[in-house]
Amino acid sequence: MKLSRILTTTVLLVSASFTTVTGYAADAATELKSLMGGYSRFSATFQQVTYSGQGRSRNETSTGTLAVAKPNLFRWQASEPFPQEIVSDGEFVWIHDPDLEQVTRRALDDSTSNAPAMILNGRIDQLQERYSIVALAGETPQMKLYELTPKSDQDSFQRIRLAFAEGVLSELMLEDSLGQRTTILFNDQQVNPDFSEDMFRFELPEGADLIVDPGV
Repeated sequence: MKLSRILTTTVLLVSASFTTVTGYAADAATELKSLMGGYSRFSATFQQVTYSGQGRSRNETSTGTLAVAKPNLFRWQASEPFPQEIVSDGEFVWIHDPDLEQVTRRALDDSTSNAPAMILNGRIDQLQERYSIVALAGETPQMKLYELTPKSDQDSFQRIRLAFAEGVLSELMLEDSLGQRTTILFNDQQVNPDFSEDMFRFELPEGADLIVDPGV
């Protein structure tokens, strides 16, 4: 599965050992809002694993880097096994597939109303309108885990989980209605790092074909 679909249609998975509900939904949403609202910029390296067949078979593994600046600026750069970058410059989202020499441009609004984007932007109030949020028991007091389930059976995701280690996002899980799961593990996290001026700027590579999304 391409990384662009992870940001728009996929689900995060955390260990099944986190199973005990420890807080009411309102309290859990407040806690999650505090955790995700405690920074304006975030960066990390990631390892992403996609499982198919009800999570029993590992389908794809990729690695890369992530940079986020609220609101609506991000750069997702996958290096292995297939290079790809996804950049939001505040106006458009650019998806660059070097192997295909192809760039897709889509409207920012179409890409920031999905659950992963709302999570990274800290838009928990909006997230709560679509999902029920509960806190689960972690393996240690320093580990916080939250599970989101959709209020509508028409939602793209069946379940979302977020794990925090010592107050910093460490793992995301998305599970779709077909049982496919994607786990993203974050390492080398930095809260409020300094970014270069061109971090979220995208320039069309020479020779690449530009495909404009019809909604733009």
